[in-house]
This record gives sequence, structure tokens and C-alpha cells, in this order.
Amino acid sequence: MSEVPEHSYYDSESSESEKDSVCEIFDTVINFLECIYEDVPEDSSMFKNLVEKYKPVIDMLKQAMDVYSQSPEDLEIRYDFYEVSSQLKEEFNKEYKTSLDAFISSLDKIFPAKIAEVNVPKYCNLEGYKIPTVKKFQRNNNLNPDVADSEYIQLALETKEAVIDDIHKEDDTSSFIEFEVSQPEYDPVRKNTDRLVKLLADFSGIKYDEFNAMFESNIDVRMEHVKGFFNYERDLKWAKVILDCANEMKCLDEGLLAREYAEIVFKENCPNAQTLAKSVVEEKMKSILEGELKALSEKFRTYEAAGEIASRSLKIVAKRKRSNKPKLTIEESNSQFVEIGLKTGDTVTLDGETFPWLEGSSIVDVLHVEQGSNGTAVAVIDARTEEAKKVEHKMTGYENAEKKQRILPIIKDKLIMAAKCVATSEDKSVGLSVGLNNRLKELYPFIIYAWKDQTPNAKRVYMSKVSVGDMSDESETKKSLQEAGVTEVVLFLGACDKQNQESLVALFIDGGSRDAVKYGAGA
Repeated sequence: MSEVPEHSYYDSESSESEKDSVCEIFDTVINFLECIYEDVPEDSSMFKNLVEKYKPVIDMLKQAMDVYSQSPEDLEIRYDFYEVSSQLKEEFNKEYKTSLDAFISSLDKIFPAKIAEVNVPKYCNLEGYKIPTVKKFQRNNNLNPDVADSEYIQLALETKEAVIDDIHKEDDTSSFIEFEVSQPEYDPVRKNTDRLVKLLADFSGIKYDEFNAMFESNIDVRMEHVKGFFNYERDLKWAKVILDCANEMKCLDEGLLAREYAEIVFKENCPNAQTLAKSVVEEKMKSILEGELKALSEKFRTYEAAGEIASRSLKIVAKRKRSNKPKLTIEESNSQFVEIGLKTGDTVTLDGETFPWLEGSSIVDVLHVEQGSNGTAVAVIDARTEEAKKVEHKMTGYENAEKKQRILPIIKDKLIMAAKCVATSEDKSVGLSVGLNNRLKELYPFIIYAWKDQTPNAKRVYMSKVSVGDMSDESETKKSLQEAGVTEVVLFLGACDKQNQESLVALFIDGGSRDAVKYGAGA
């Protein structure tokens, strides 16, 4: 921004010919009134009295014309450019900071906290680079799902922190930005001249109409119009307004006009300063984000699990493979046996504090019980809400009892599969990836996992897993499950097919069916 101590605006429009034109209007109005004034018969005492009282109106108009003729013909308005420039820089810096803060906040959507996901914005150009999904990352590196999630989240978090570090390392860009300050048209002389001409035109129009009305054939009516024409009290007020306008033009306060014009210059250029600040931030942040995302792509491509991570992942896989071998009989595994006081078909009570989506204590069914090693006992519990059941019943295949009987075993098999994985894995995981990215945590405090098959209109099964030991000591459910020997619980939350998934997912997340698409539905 070029810095000049003082700028001026020269009003070249206020020309002598224009001034002459206004004076001619004054002359026309005054001559017209004087002409009528002088034509009044001297022997008419009534007319003479009216006219004598009207003389101050004509005198005041002459005074106004004289004052106007002394008003400045040219006007050069000087304003403090330093002040305007400083205000614009302040506005630039303010918008720059606002846009920068907004970008940093947007990183929470690009790198969601505690979710193995990176949402690359559309404005980023990563041609030649790819950010894999967590599932692809898991397959590429032969990792256990939980390990893959943990590593993916860590790499994404490191990238987010690197972006923020890069932003803070940059110098204050705003001080180096230059932009031209435009000078909008500002013509106070023209504005006042237009006002003066309008006053004269309106006044002369009134007098012209009243003059024509005086020629009414009816003598009584004509006399009334004559009195109306010489309404000196009203016309004196008109003349006073015209005189005041002329005085304002003669005594223009250049300091006040300069401040007024400085404000106009600021308002004219402020949107440009704000737009420039936004574009600078967008360009700069886009460059930083693209660079770090490309670096993240390379990290994923060249990823090698650290020794202890690889070892842990292999142990979990091996444990799962061993779990597929024939189970030990109760007698053979007596040292690990825990007596379970629950069986399929029993009911348990889930309290509303621990399981808030059920809205109060609910008696629910036990769908399966799985005995594991090292004292692990897993109960699969039906924790569906009535709304979730309604969505499930819309699933293709629920049209009649026969078709329904073909679907129910599929759902139950997946729940049992998850229970077996919890019972036999070292880390008590369900062996599934996280199914939803934005669950409503106030209602669904436990991570929601999902399974789906690879078919058209694929079926989905949603579930959560919670360790009984992690429940509140005040929970009645915890006490009853511990008494029954249950250590882990798989909670069946709902099932659907692809075409009904939006309706089901909308029950779990903070949002409606539109948001469901963003956070898992249709995946």
C-alpha cells in the first residue's frame, strides 16, 4: 500500500457555467415575483397590503442568490491517507486472523479426533498421491484392525500437528501485502447544488400553479387564489430554507468534508481488503495442507510397523487362528473354567444410566453366551430401541416369515462371530472396524462397530462392545452381570440393508438422514 501523507479529491464538476445556470434560475423566480408585485394596481388597497407584506420574500430570495454567488466554484478535499491506510490494514489483519482461525478449526473435520479417517478437501490437488482408507492400510500392512486404527490415527494426528506448526512458523504476511486504495466519487458541491435547484424548482412550480389559478372566471374564487399567491408567511419559510442551503454551500467545512470523505474511502475499500485477506489465507493454507497431505501419503506408502507393533499384531492374528481349532472340553480346560450364570434365552436388565439410548431400565434378551479362555465370558445382548427394530423390519426379506427366517441366522451369526472374537482375542476386540464416525455420544457412549456383506443392497449389523469391569460401580447391570460371571458384553444395536441404512444410522448420530450419508450410511 503506497503511503502518501495527504490525499485530495478535486471536484472538477462544479464549473462556472453550472453556477451561471443556477443563478439564472434564481433570476427567473425573482423576476417573476417582482413582475407580479409591480403589476398590482396602486389604487387597490387590499392588493397593495398583500404585496407589501410579500416584499421580504423577494428580498430573502435575492439574499440567497447573492450568498450562492459567493460560494466556492472549485473544491479540493484533503484527507488523512495515513489514517485510512492504517484502518484498512487493521481490517485486513482482522479478516486474516478470522480466516486463519476458521482454517485451523476446519482441520478437525479433515483429521477427525480418535477416528481412523482423513477427509481430503476438494480444493486440494493431490495428483499422483493417495491417502488410503484404514481398511486398505490394514490389508497392505497385514495389521490387526485395532492396531491399524491406532497407527492410522497417530499418523493423521502427526500430519494435523505438522500443518499447525507450519502455519505458526510463517511470518506475519499482512505487513507485506500491498493493495491500491481507490478513491470513489465524492462531490458535496454537486449534492448541495442539486438540493438547491430542487428547492427553487419546487417553489417556482407552486407559484406558477397559483398564478394560473388567479385567472379563474368566478370573482370570489379568483380573490381567494390571489390571497393564496401572496401567502407571505408560507413563502417566507420557503425562502429561508433556500437561504440556509445557499449559506451551507458558501461555508462548507473542509475539515468535516475531509473526515466524511475519508470514511467513504474506507467503506469503499474495506471489502477489497477483507477479500484479499481471505484469498491470501486460502492460497497459503492450501499450499501448506497439500504439502503435508502429500507427505502423509508417502508415510502410508512406505509404512513399516515397528517391531513391537508388528509382533503384537501377529500374536493377535495367531490367537484368532488358534481360536478356530476345536475347543477344549470343560474338563480339559478346568483351570480356566468360569461358571456362567446366563444362557441363551435368559433376560437381563440394562440400566438407563449406563445404556442411555434405552431411556430407562429395560429388560432385554440374551441372544448368545460365549465362553473364552483366561476367564473371559461374553454375553450378546439385544439392546435395540423400538425405532431401530422398525427400521430393521423394513429390510428386504422381511416380507414374510419364510424369508425372515433366512435373514435372522445371518444377523445372529455375525453377533456370535463378534462374541467369539472378544472371547478369544488377547485385546478383547470385536474384530470389526468402527462403523460410525459421529455417533451421538450422550446416547451411545460406546464405540459403534459395523459388519456388512459384499452383496447388492448389502445387509449391515451394528453393535457395541463394553467390558463389564469398565461400567460404573453403582450400575445394577454391572453387579448382576458380575454375579453371572460375565466379563464382556456385545450389544446388538440394529440391522438393516443398504437402502434403509440412512434411517438407522440417523438414530445413532448427531444429525439427520442427510448427515447419515457423511458418517457411514451408504459406505
